[in-house]
Amino acid sequence: MDTELKNDNFHNVAIFIDYENVHKTLLDSNTNAIREGFFEKLKIWCKDHNRRIVKIVVYCNFDNKDLYESHHQSFLQSYGVETVHTSNQGKNFADLKLAIDVLNSMYTNNNIDEFIIMSNDKDMTPLLNTVRANKRKASILTTGDLYNSVLCEFADEQIKFEDIISSVDNDHLIINDIEQKFLSDIRKYVDGAISLYEGNGKQDYKRHYNVDYFSEQQSSYYNVMRYEILNIMNLLYKSGDILFYNHIYRGSNTLAIVPVIHKEYFISNDIIKEEDLCEEDSLIKNMIKESYDSYKQKSTK
Repeated sequence: MDTELKNDNFHNVAIFIDYENVHKTLLDSNTNAIREGFFEKLKIWCKDHNRRIVKIVVYCNFDNKDLYESHHQSFLQSYGVETVHTSNQGKNFADLKLAIDVLNSMYTNNNIDEFIIMSNDKDMTPLLNTVRANKRKASILTTGDLYNSVLCEFADEQIKFEDIISSVDNDHLIINDIEQKFLSDIRKYVDGAISLYEGNGKQDYKRHYNVDYFSEQQSSYYNVMRYEILNIMNLLYKSGDILFYNHIYRGSNTLAIVPVIHKEYFISNDIIKEEDLCEEDSLIKNMIKESYDSYKQKSTK
């Protein structure tokens, strides 16, 4: 981790995150920690506030459907954070495991000056009390407005997720890198499909990239939730890099994507017609919302 600090007046901090709680809170607002760039911004925020991160640990049941399908545990590890899979043993198990790990770190490592607990759950109040009783700073990092206010009374400091997100400027987010790779890949896929089409004497172009199927496939490939793949498609549409068009597949009307650089080729070779192109993004927006809503239900694999 980058430990360059603003001055020498810094202290060591360990961050323990009830990630399942955080993820579900953000999911209710149709967003997620990856889209918000939370982990990148958290590191910058800590550096700007003279905190040197010695560890970040997240606790979550990664069998939750959207997290399981996108191999989210592996994705989080790319940020350099420790992940603890709490399986289906219940929320109390996750809270207990987090508390045990905080106490173990506190009693075995005198170099940790502050413990930041990220949770909205009032069950964390005894843990905050114990940390403070052992002369360590206990901070609570809350998400949204649904946190229990009692938590803040037992903490030395309340830090808000929204303040970290809004106060840190960082254009280099992993999700942005994935967006650019997605664009590069879809261009290559269509280039390959065109080569096959031309090699077959331009008879029956077959590789239409159906949004519904393709988003599911790419979710696993990029280790990103399906609603984020759909969101990436929408952002690329808004930036003028891809287009959506209507395509008949097995008798049903489906939505497909094509890079803008291939538009003229598709039209001139009668692969699609001008009227097939979607003039607005309402369809993809509905798909994003439906995808989020589907995962807001009880979601275990």
